[in-house]
Amino acid sequence: MMSFNRKKTTPRVAISMLLLAVAAFILMPQKGWAQTGLGSVSGVVRDSQQAVVPGAAITVINEQTNIQRTTTTNEVGVYKIAVLPLGQYRLSVEMTGFKKWVGTFAVLAGQDVAVNPVLELGELAATIEVTGAAPVINTVGTEIANVKDFERIRDLPLNGRSISNLFNLTPGVEGGGNARVNGLKVGSLEITLDGISLVDRFGGGIARIQPGLDTVQEFRIETTGSDARYSRPATVTLATRSGTNQFHGSAFETHRNNTAGLVARRRDTPVAADGTVTWPKLIRNEFGASAGGPVWLGKLYDGHDKTFWFFAYEGARQRESYYPYFTYTPTADMWNGNLSNIIDSAGNKTIIYDPLTTDAQGNRQPFPGNIIPSSRISSFAKMLQAMTDLPTDSSNPYVTWTNYQKYQPRTTDADNYTAKVDHALSSRDNLSARYTLSKRKATVSGGYFGNPKTPEDGYGTSRNDATVTNVSTSWSRSFTSQLLNQVNVGVHRSYKDSGTLADFTDWPKKLGLPNPFGVTGWPTMYAGNFAFDGDNIKTEALTGIVFEDNVSWTKGKHEIQFGAKLREEYNNVRELQQAAGSHNWGGAWTSLWSEPDGWSLPFTGDGFADLLLGLPDYLSIQYNRGFFYFLQDEIGAYVTDKWRVTPKLTLNLGLRWDKWTPYSEKHNRITTIDLGTIATKFEVVTPGNNRIQDIPGIPKSVIDSWSARGLTYTTASAIGYPETLFRADNNNFGPRIGLAYQLNEKTVIRGGYGEYFWTMPLSQILQSTRTNPPLNLRYENDVYAKNDDFTYPLVSRPTADDYIGKIGVDTQGIVELPSSARGIYFWDGRTWGDGRAQSWHATVERELMRNTVLRLSYLGDHGSNLEQRFTVNARESEYNYVARTKQAPPSNRDLMRVNKDWSPVGINRTGFSNANSAQVEIERRFSDGIAFQWFYTYTRALTTTDSEGFTSGNSSINSAGGGGQVPEKIQLIGAPDLSYDQLLRLVYFNSTTVPPHRIRYNANVVMPFGRGKKYGSGWNPLVNGILGGWQIALNGDWRSGYWMSPSTSLYSFGDPRLSADERVTLTWQGKRNRLWFKGYFDSTQAKDVQGGDIFALVPADRSQRVLRPVGSAFDNRIAQTLATGAIRQTSITEMYNFSPRANIMGPGFWNVDLGVYKNFQITEAAAIRFKADFFNAFNHPNDVNPNMTTGLQDLSRSNNDGRIIQFSIRIDW
Repeated sequence: MMSFNRKKTTPRVAISMLLLAVAAFILMPQKGWAQTGLGSVSGVVRDSQQAVVPGAAITVINEQTNIQRTTTTNEVGVYKIAVLPLGQYRLSVEMTGFKKWVGTFAVLAGQDVAVNPVLELGELAATIEVTGAAPVINTVGTEIANVKDFERIRDLPLNGRSISNLFNLTPGVEGGGNARVNGLKVGSLEITLDGISLVDRFGGGIARIQPGLDTVQEFRIETTGSDARYSRPATVTLATRSGTNQFHGSAFETHRNNTAGLVARRRDTPVAADGTVTWPKLIRNEFGASAGGPVWLGKLYDGHDKTFWFFAYEGARQRESYYPYFTYTPTADMWNGNLSNIIDSAGNKTIIYDPLTTDAQGNRQPFPGNIIPSSRISSFAKMLQAMTDLPTDSSNPYVTWTNYQKYQPRTTDADNYTAKVDHALSSRDNLSARYTLSKRKATVSGGYFGNPKTPEDGYGTSRNDATVTNVSTSWSRSFTSQLLNQVNVGVHRSYKDSGTLADFTDWPKKLGLPNPFGVTGWPTMYAGNFAFDGDNIKTEALTGIVFEDNVSWTKGKHEIQFGAKLREEYNNVRELQQAAGSHNWGGAWTSLWSEPDGWSLPFTGDGFADLLLGLPDYLSIQYNRGFFYFLQDEIGAYVTDKWRVTPKLTLNLGLRWDKWTPYSEKHNRITTIDLGTIATKFEVVTPGNNRIQDIPGIPKSVIDSWSARGLTYTTASAIGYPETLFRADNNNFGPRIGLAYQLNEKTVIRGGYGEYFWTMPLSQILQSTRTNPPLNLRYENDVYAKNDDFTYPLVSRPTADDYIGKIGVDTQGIVELPSSARGIYFWDGRTWGDGRAQSWHATVERELMRNTVLRLSYLGDHGSNLEQRFTVNARESEYNYVARTKQAPPSNRDLMRVNKDWSPVGINRTGFSNANSAQVEIERRFSDGIAFQWFYTYTRALTTTDSEGFTSGNSSINSAGGGGQVPEKIQLIGAPDLSYDQLLRLVYFNSTTVPPHRIRYNANVVMPFGRGKKYGSGWNPLVNGILGGWQIALNGDWRSGYWMSPSTSLYSFGDPRLSADERVTLTWQGKRNRLWFKGYFDSTQAKDVQGGDIFALVPADRSQRVLRPVGSAFDNRIAQTLATGAIRQTSITEMYNFSPRANIMGPGFWNVDLGVYKNFQITEAAAIRFKADFFNAFNHPNDVNPNMTTGLQDLSRSNNDGRIIQFSIRIDW
């Protein structure tokens, strides 16, 4: 049996890497330490006549550690010293016949500092001193990048000590830790900590627990124009602090507590009738200490000037109350059987029918007054009622979906540890090693897919435990003054286990639900609009091992850099275990059957009514195969040349090759289907020549049950399919071209083009394929399938065996699976590839004044080869079927598929995106007591596929955001003859995750009061201690709204958009609302309308509304005439809705965080800093998004917290 595991691929990979490294060393060396956060200094030494000076001696000394590096200029006066730790440096140039030149400069994260000394004739004993020798503008780089140093990280008001909260201070970055850059997908951003990836491979964002904020010396984000050292279109580089020759340390404590009213009210903060305010609980403590210095062991060892250590610990404890994720719940009357409130926003009333009155034709009588007698309410429903909290207001949950606004408990405990050692083995060799361990425990005690009365009631809760370990080691060696090599080796390990607080109780037994496997935990239960659920059990153990070697060689005017990288991944994931059951009450038992229409009538039946009666229409118990053991390798190699063509012109030319081996599972437990045979076969494909019967971990009864259903099996080898089910993508060659031209002393023009590649987050393969047959078996009791027409709960009188307590799920032996079409997610493995981005930019930078730079940029990105969901073997829409045949559809709707056995969703690599952006940025380095940054970004981003990182990218043909699933022709009205590319364009629309307009700004200002300042220079020590020395820091944000789509249950008959002065306010369901767009609701129920005529915008006559369902009854059913002459009302909800999507701009958002702090000098070397942070300093409430059906924006709610005040104290020495 052929096995596709690490043992088969490793020798080949190792030999390839060895040959690649040998070839690279023979050709020319390279570099990759930019991703480790280290920097470099380079330049050209000239005399006063601008002639180059070869052979000049260059010495660079780190002012904190006293470690020095030396080199000499080559034959064209060029020098370079690489792999420099961050910090302040002193550079000297010595050459016989010239005065000694000395300059100072700072190395920032990943920066290549350009210092071009100009020597003057004279005695070597004479010295020219230059402060700030490096220009403010990068004169040789071709990329767009942003650096935040330790002071900015420490001083800016930060709502939570997560470094990713500062990522958004870079133009083009959206989303913080789950970031996308310049409109590209989540997962296309690389994040490294000292050269080791910090990306969570499951979701594509930053690791679930981030390193301690005090451990980060600087971070750098390259958003576009990156050279061949970088594989991704954008990269975040984090650099850990190091020890120095001086013993330094710090300790801090931050505290929030709303007990003293330090949290301001939100709009939706509960207020009792007597005016009493219920304040949300918020107690948050963040604390820690760090220290570093030379390794000193008395007489045994003195590490000054060569060996340094750094250690840091940070902890956080938070106890808070939060608004529930699930904002509606059944009312007391509903639990008691009174369902007279089942009415939608348009005023349509739903009638519930008594299943015990079902006659032979399937007709039923309604419950009088829509009230179920108390004697008919099941004990199961009464048990859920006793566990479920009641609403907090009187609004109708069927209309507003917001009748529950009660704070729920949430706790978070986190601890971070970091240790680092740096050692200079010699003047040529340097070693560095770092170890980081982060832990977090978090719980949510309610409001999470349900609203229990207490956490002990089990459902509606969540728990999340995570541990992240990241280890980095590096060794750099200078072979000659022109040749340097660096090796990086590291490991990233992320473990996460999540579920509910009910995971350890046998809730199915308590509730009377089937539990044949005897597992503990809460079952998934949905009843119409209402959920009784919680977070599912998920476990991830993700490990990445990285080896990287980089070389830099300076030759003439060329700085040539090249290297290679190998990353091995072992990703073990146990995803969405539902062995406790997944059950549904869909409303079939209380609906009214319509024989001509072949289904229940609209506005009849309700899932919650079925739950009260104890009559489910679907129960299932899932066999879980446990952990997947995914394996994948990443291999990369590059060469890049920074060519100083002239003193003003620098070209950056490079080429990078990246490869990700095809996904494989340790035990080959992956299946797919062959797109070429999907129409004719009910068959799955396994990897290589591995027979399904030989794959370990699948019970024989599971395979036999699928075989009895008719499923057949083949292997990839047998049908000529890619052996691992994914085609290997070996041609990821990415050219990089960039230039920087120094127009004059204060102006630089730069631009570039590059192609970049990345593999998709693991969630998008695992979450979509974990249930593929026969590796997964959902033991089902599909009540619909109890008769031949699949209509049993619609037309039958229930028996005793249909009620909770009696109804079960058969799991014994060979289980008879329903004859309905089986779902599967499959990849078009024959054409598989990796995500690709083409990125380009044109930029002008100018120094406006000392330390202040203006940047103007145009940026473009085209994403291609993106994972894209597409429809195949869909049911022909009922409307098209009737129009074509003049017959009513068969009762078994799966007969309307080409292959009645499959209900698949395909995933291929045809998705694409386009983004064009304009950026304006002004930034000032800290000087004369002021530092600031302000930028504006305009982005037009469109895409066919744009799922968030930690989801499977679930979408449908009518998805309103995040891209869409490509429809088939038979899902379009009239089944037009469109090509696949034309169908793909139907799901290409504005990105709903990137705002078109964004302004951000931040500043740090030393107030001009106190001794040594402009005002109060003569204050006595007491007054100066109170009033002097204060500093202010602020962080501000404004954005436009996100693009949004009206509900796809509505069809557009005009433009629904409203300008700001056209919007009216009104009272709806007892709450004040604003009409954001011309939506669909019963406008006659609007009260206290102000600002315009509501009926001109949303007419009382539904047929005149801009957005509305189609059909004479406005139920999305269209009358069709059958061959018999009978009129059939045919639903069109399964068809593609041609109405525009992502065409409505949502509400904007703005916020200002303010920090005020003061340093108190204790001794010459020690100081205490007191700081007060005001998050949402102006207590500005931002509006929530409108309801995308009604168009109404609830003005009683806000989209952000009220002002929060945080105090902190810090000691530095």
